[in-house]
Amino acid sequence: MADEKTIKNRVVVTDEVGEVTRVKSDAEIVEENRQLEEALRAKKEKPEVPKLDPNVLAKLKEKSMEDNKMKAVTKRDRSLYFGIVGLGQAGSRITETCYGLGYEACVFNTATQDLEHIKLPDNKKIFLPFALGGAGKELDNGRQAVEQNGELILQKLNETFGDEQEMLILAVSGGGGTGSGGAEALLGLMASLGKPIGVIYVLPMESEDALSKHNSVVTLGKLAKMASTDAITTLIVVDNAKIELIYPGLSKADFWNTANNAIVEPLHLFNHLSAMPTQYDSLDSMDFGRIFTTGDCTIYGMLEVEDYMETTAIAEAVVENLEAGLLTNDFNLKETRFGGFIVTGSPEVLRELPAMNIHYASHMISEACDSPSLVSGVYEVPTKDNIVRVYTLFSGLGLPSARIEALQKDAGERMAVLREKEKSRADKMNIEYGSGVDTKSKAQEVHRMIQQKKSGFGKLTGNASKKVSGSTKVIKDRRKR
Repeated sequence: MADEKTIKNRVVVTDEVGEVTRVKSDAEIVEENRQLEEALRAKKEKPEVPKLDPNVLAKLKEKSMEDNKMKAVTKRDRSLYFGIVGLGQAGSRITETCYGLGYEACVFNTATQDLEHIKLPDNKKIFLPFALGGAGKELDNGRQAVEQNGELILQKLNETFGDEQEMLILAVSGGGGTGSGGAEALLGLMASLGKPIGVIYVLPMESEDALSKHNSVVTLGKLAKMASTDAITTLIVVDNAKIELIYPGLSKADFWNTANNAIVEPLHLFNHLSAMPTQYDSLDSMDFGRIFTTGDCTIYGMLEVEDYMETTAIAEAVVENLEAGLLTNDFNLKETRFGGFIVTGSPEVLRELPAMNIHYASHMISEACDSPSLVSGVYEVPTKDNIVRVYTLFSGLGLPSARIEALQKDAGERMAVLREKEKSRADKMNIEYGSGVDTKSKAQEVHRMIQQKKSGFGKLTGNASKKVSGSTKVIKDRRKR
């Protein structure tokens, strides 16, 4: 064992009970001292971590919670964010309904009184100054009003719609002058925003006048041509005459609200539900986007089924009421290039609804539209109604030729009567001052004036002064006094 004195001056390693197990060499001591100095030097050079203010940390945590909450609120709740543009009175009403469902919108009209009751902020209701106000159901007036106010319209479009709006939709009625006449010019201005464009086009009621029906056919022809060249991505055609049949007996005030909801709600439902999760079959956002942008004409509708537990009840409702539930008559569903349907019901209804019942309905819808491209979805909706609703959407169709021919015939017959009345108005506004009351032609009136001048009384009273060769010749009174 090493000398005790020597051990006291050296670094030793002991065991648990204090017994010396070994003595460190000088080399080990030097190396340990070097490592210790390096560690101390590194600690000294490391920057001191500042003390964090707990109040600042609390504010940052609160902001983080707000951001997370905002992300939850702004979660995408629809497949396509539309921007809606209304032109004319009917188009503005439809746009008002869309705005109430959360779509960005603005409206234009040539009559201030028609804008007054539209429930949009004042800065989204734009008056287009033109003549006395309004278009008087003249298509040229509507076109000129839009063209003359083009700069104002374009400014408002750019102010209203930004990057968030992925597609623009023009809502317009076929009967009036502002909407029908200005639609084509306004679509040209909307195209400058570089977004896909759709049109909701409303055909007139059966009770509307001949000029309204004439305007609707002329404008539909122009819009169809734009759709065929893809200047319009989709042309949605709805018919007020059909909506009137679906909802009979409504007052004038109730009809317009009901009609506008019937036009907007099915489209919104497809757009909204296709972005939502479902524990059943899903018609997703891409499916909706494909249907909606297939091109040409698009139609949609809804039917209700009460006895949905019967195996073929939904399928039978499809067979009997599919076309009756659509918002336009006389389309050939066999022309459908892409289609889809959504089945909705309360959680309780869908839990007991047999899947086979929906499969039968799907088969019948596919057969009706003769389309290999048919997608479907099943979604729970918050409702107390003990029914199943089936919403359908078909695109890629041609025009409703039978409906157009009926409008043309009716408008043509009434316009012919109007033209005949115009032709005879001159005769009916002249009176002969004889024993009877007859109409007189212009030639007859000139002849009468000549005869009057040749009469003795005419010579006496009418020839007091005459112009002869550019000078006035006075006839002297040569009677003896």
